[in-house]
Amino acid sequence: MTPGLALPDPALADAVAGVALRPWRATTGDVAALVAAWSDPEVAAGSLPPEDRSPASAEAWILGAPARLASGLALDLVIVTVDDDDLVLGEVGLRNIDRVRRRGEIGWWIAAAHRGRGRSAPAVALVAAWAAGPPLRLRQVWARISPANPASAAVARRAGFRRLGAAAGTEIWSRSPEGRPGAATLLP
Repeated sequence: MTPGLALPDPALADAVAGVALRPWRATTGDVAALVAAWSDPEVAAGSLPPEDRSPASAEAWILGAPARLASGLALDLVIVTVDDDDLVLGEVGLRNIDRVRRRGEIGWWIAAAHRGRGRSAPAVALVAAWAAGPPLRLRQVWARISPANPASAAVARRAGFRRLGAAAGTEIWSRSPEGRPGAATLLP
């Protein structure tokens, strides 16, 4: 059985960058933001949104977050500003956490209206740094980025990741603890 995950405590925030991270909430605003993201071609190109992209499906996905967390499947956090935790800027999360090899996959998206404002990289760096500490103590956080998405590659670079190479049509980026770019290959 996979050990469960817990929300970062204290909550993750970067006051200088003006970003904070919080769990999803089944509010009208969060549901609408998720529906919009699932319908955004740029978000859909880098992830696998569900076939049913309705508000009811988005609400069900949000309500399923505690179960995904408790089962150790994923940690999904909303990117907000430090001044407004109701406005969803995007999401950053961990999945495919391998506690034996001590690595996990990170992913993120930013809503179209909030792109290009420097919010992604600090949020990604916050989660990657948190994952390197207790309780996970991951030695490596890695990301899959489409070669057709130079903006996400730039986010990864600014968040302390390094491109390792390509696999299955995506670029693999990695970051090891303390923000040092990842080793030359995925850790064994």
